[in-house]
Amino acid sequence: MFPTGESMKRDYYEVLGIARDANLDEIKKAYRKLAMQYHPDQNPGNKEAEELFKEAAEAYSVLSDADKRRNYDQFGHAAMGGGGFQFDPNQFADFQDLFKGDIFANLFGGFFDLFGGGRMSQDGRERGSDLQIELRLSFKDAVFGVDERVIEIHRLETCAPCKGGGCSEGTHPVACPQCKGAGHIAMRQGFLQMSVPCQKCRGKGKVIQSPCPECRGEGRLQKKATVRFKIPAGIDHGQRLRLLGEGMAGLNGGGNGDLYVIFNIERDPVYERDGVDLHRVLEVPWPLLVLGGDFSVETLYGNETLKIPAGMQVNQQIRVANAGVPRLKGTGRGDLFLHVSVAVPKKLTSEQESSVRQLLETMAPPAKKEDDSFFSKLLSGDKSKKKKKK
Repeated sequence: MFPTGESMKRDYYEVLGIARDANLDEIKKAYRKLAMQYHPDQNPGNKEAEELFKEAAEAYSVLSDADKRRNYDQFGHAAMGGGGFQFDPNQFADFQDLFKGDIFANLFGGFFDLFGGGRMSQDGRERGSDLQIELRLSFKDAVFGVDERVIEIHRLETCAPCKGGGCSEGTHPVACPQCKGAGHIAMRQGFLQMSVPCQKCRGKGKVIQSPCPECRGEGRLQKKATVRFKIPAGIDHGQRLRLLGEGMAGLNGGGNGDLYVIFNIERDPVYERDGVDLHRVLEVPWPLLVLGGDFSVETLYGNETLKIPAGMQVNQQIRVANAGVPRLKGTGRGDLFLHVSVAVPKKLTSEQESSVRQLLETMAPPAKKEDDSFFSKLLSGDKSKKKKKK
């Protein structure tokens, strides 16, 4: 059997079978292996396995905590104090993560649920749940923002008649008969003993004998609520806006949850967005690309006059500074990038066509005998048309 005196305890590193410089992952791995090996359900009636399991749990609770480990390394078991090993409820989350997805987690599973992630305070107040909605938004509203957007949601709100207390008028909660008003009860799982919230009163220590007829003791009612909020300029697709206190009402005076608005931005037929920058195709008449000159283009913030350099090529980019999307964090805006394309007219007047052909003739390469090039065929076709007209 194992010695029980504090001075005769085995070294925690020896218990887990790890080096003194082992990292947290190595500590967890070693403990997990021992815990599954010596778990009482795997060894029914085996007192030795139960003691080994308890010893491994104690070693892990110390070495997995940086402060406790530092004290243990310096002072040994004397730094841990007496009174035997007990689980701290604040450690439950660590054990749950350690055995997540494993059937071994069932040992602690019921206790994890009772603590509920720490949402309930000792006096029974509980913060309301958060809500989340998706909101469709036009491209321009996302760029420029909206001073006030109004939406309607369904949520739990504090019951007005009982002011959230859940009691009918003139009555008050009484001490819970199960936990005698303590709010928690002692439970034992094998050799483990711990204090957990009372399930009957949910840790409040009090129960309602005469429930409010409006909310039936819940303290909250499902209602339709109108929410008004501002959408900042520059919000992007998939981003979310947090509206404090616009979620579910809390219990017993607990704070309200929050409302998260996730934005679904519609696409624009002209602009493509890339963060705070915008891109669009700019069609420029061919003569202007050849000769260069001023060209007016419409942006989200008004018309801009661009200087087109002579000989500009298709697919080149023109950058218009500060004509993009406002930055959510910081000042200024992104840029607008114009991708140059050629604007080709679908119809020409006879004078325009004649001018283009004359230009084409001047740009044609020197003709060769029996030249069947594209330019030769095009020009010869034009001359034959003129002869027929005569």
